[in-house]
Formats: sequence, structure tokens, C-alpha cells
Amino acid sequence: MRMMNRKDFFEYVKNNVTDYLPEKFADAQVHLQEVTQKNGLTLTGVVIPVEETNITPTIYLDSFYQEYCNGKNLDSCVGDVADIWIENMDTDLSVDVNRILDYGNIKDKLQVRICDPEKNREWLADKVVTMHGDFAAYYTANLSENEDGIASTAVTKNLLEAWNVDIETLHKDAMAADKNRGPALYSTEELIETGVFGGKAKNLLNGEQDVNMFMLPMFCLTNESKLNAASLILHEDIRKQVGEFMKGDFYVLPSSMHETLLVPDNGDFDVKTLNAMVKEVNATEVSQEDILSDKVQFCDGKTAVMENAEKREARIEREKAAAIEKSAGKNGLHGKLEKAKEEIKSGDLLGKSQGKTRDTALVM
Repeated sequence: MRMMNRKDFFEYVKNNVTDYLPEKFADAQVHLQEVTQKNGLTLTGVVIPVEETNITPTIYLDSFYQEYCNGKNLDSCVGDVADIWIENMDTDLSVDVNRILDYGNIKDKLQVRICDPEKNREWLADKVVTMHGDFAAYYTANLSENEDGIASTAVTKNLLEAWNVDIETLHKDAMAADKNRGPALYSTEELIETGVFGGKAKNLLNGEQDVNMFMLPMFCLTNESKLNAASLILHEDIRKQVGEFMKGDFYVLPSSMHETLLVPDNGDFDVKTLNAMVKEVNATEVSQEDILSDKVQFCDGKTAVMENAEKREARIEREKAAAIEKSAGKNGLHGKLEKAKEEIKSGDLLGKSQGKTRDTALVM
């Protein structure tokens, strides 16, 4: 049997998935749906409507197609799709719409998430968005959060209008909710060790340790669940805590939507190298939907002001060039003329011989 292309594989799943479902779903009106995700990614999902619930999971098929291309049996792929759908349906997916429309019930479930606005213009079009330098912040209402993941819905402009709250209130409440998810700064060394040997990495935001205690000066800012936590870098007080830990300025590497990586500005790294590293990792190791940005940030350890690291370097170079040009101007003929003008205005030349014009004026 010839290898199916992507479109034929999706159709095959749609037409055969009910064979692997309980008999009561045999006549379900299965259909495919294309869903636009962040970073320009479009995924194809299979939807199996169920009468007794107002919500049904969408199972995305793209990863199953990749498994099929890697040699997995076609019907085994279809069976896996059915198994995941059944597993999700065993969870209580029914949604109380009135509860969602009550902002008081939702505000503690809000979450801030960030992305690159240039790569997500279309996706962000109907979402509530606030801008923070190179990052666009959007908001979600997390309907459930557990060890299996997060079920959430993005806050759209229509939903915000239904809540009858302003953007400032939404942002403030979502930032507060994020603080309750346990912000954490971990050593990447310890994360690797605990991933291999077990245990739990220490949260370095408690102020008990500093950057000099670690051989590898690279740290991960995330939350306790390590999910959708890159937006924690927007908290000024957290940036100040990191500055105290780093004992100075630091760089922010936009690792993924789940975390940022932080390194001290200790002379070991330059912006060009860091930018190249982030771009390479994003292109080769981070899944497209999880990519945050290619733009490295610089953060002042004392003021907690964060800005694009490349633009900051360019600005500093311009300021240096302007200072050199100004200094050179003061030492040249133009500079001497300007100095003479300033002295005349301030009266510094009064009483000094200034040639025939001044003598004539005195005689008259």
C-alpha cells in the first residue's frame, strides 16, 4: 500500500475513527477542522460531536501523521486517536456558560501569556492584547489546571465586553493570579540533575543564594507547573528579585512560552552570540507552537527596566559617537568660535582689549 499524503491520512482517520469508539458513537457526525494557532501554525483536528455535552475535545492529527510517516501502522494511528478522545471524554468537559460569563468566578483563573506580535498579528486580531516592549500579552481563562495539563479559553474582545471590565483591571487580576501559581527561578544545572536523578530544584527567588554559587550561570524563570510561565518576566518586582540574585544586570533569553532563560551580564556573553543562539534553538529544538521570540532582552539589575538588547547596544553606540563628535567639535575652530560666543554672552571678555572697534566705542 502506498504512503498516504497528509490530506488522505486525515480523511482516513475521519472515516474510520468511529470503528474504534463505543457503539453508541457509531453514527457520530465526525468532521475535520483546521485551527489557526500561534506563530502562523495551522493544525488539523478531528471533531466528534456528542449530544449530551456542550463541548467536545478536538484531537489534532498532525503529530499522528508524523508517526505514520515514521513507520507506525495506519490503523494503529487511528486507534490511538480514538483512545485519546475517549480518555478526554471521561473527564467532565461540560461547561457552565453562565459561570464563565461571571467575571467574579473567573478572575482567579486568569493567566497572562506572551508572544511575538509580529508573528501573530492574525491570531491576536480578536484577542484582548496589551503591549510590553517586544512582547504582546494576551489572556486566558484556565477552566481546569492539573498534572495532565490545562484546559483554557483565550479572552476575546467580545468576552471582555460581556464581563464589563476594562483592560487595566483584566491585566492586574491576571498578573495577580499568575503570582499564585508559584513563580520560581531554577538553576539549569539543578533542573538537569533533578530530571535525571529525581528530586526538586531549589527556588532561587527566596534570596538564600546568589549567582556566584553556580558553575553554569544560566537560570530558568517559570512557575511550579512549568507551563505557560514566560509572562512572569513582565513582573517588575520579580525582575528586581532576579537583579538582586544576579548582583547586577542580566539578559533575558525568550526560550519558549513556558519559561525564559536568564544569564548575568558578566562579560562572558555578547548580544550577537545570544541572539544567534536563541534563533538556532528556536529553529531546531522548540516546537513551532511553543516559540516565544528571537529577540534577546537586557534588564537593568537596579531599575528592573527591560529593553531589546540589540537596540540598546545600538543606542549606546550612537550616544558614544555623538559624545566623541561633540568633544571633537569643541577642540576645533568651530569649537573655539562657539566658546568665544559663550564668553561674550557671559561677560567674560569685558575689560579685555578687543581691537579698534572697542576703542572707537569708548571714545564716542
